[in-house]
Amino acid sequence: TEVTATMHFAARHDVVCVGGRYGLGSKEFTPNMVVAIFENLMQETPKARFTVGINDDVTHLSLPVGDWLDVLPKGTTECMFYGLGSDGTVGANKSAVKLIAMNTDLY
Repeated sequence: TEVTATMHFAARHDVVCVGGRYGLGSKEFTPNMVVAIFENLMQETPKARFTVGINDDVTHLSLPVGDWLDVLPKGTTECMFYGLGSDGTVGANKSAVKLIAMNTDLY
């Protein structure tokens, strides 16, 4: 809002300022959410305030998010490690990554 106020004070009405919230509730910020934001920006009148990644049934500021986008190159191997915090997960994940790096052709 400070940027918007500054642009308004400087009489720069030709500049469109928008702002949004993402990653709420520990949600990941994914490529399809980025597309939703750019689609909002391409509207003749984009939402000045928005939420992406959750269904905001209180303020109704959510942008519609499309299907999952796979942006990784073919052949990419992904790993997801889960932990509860304070349970040794960081050390275990570090060890797992070292084992993968030292014993496979993955890096």
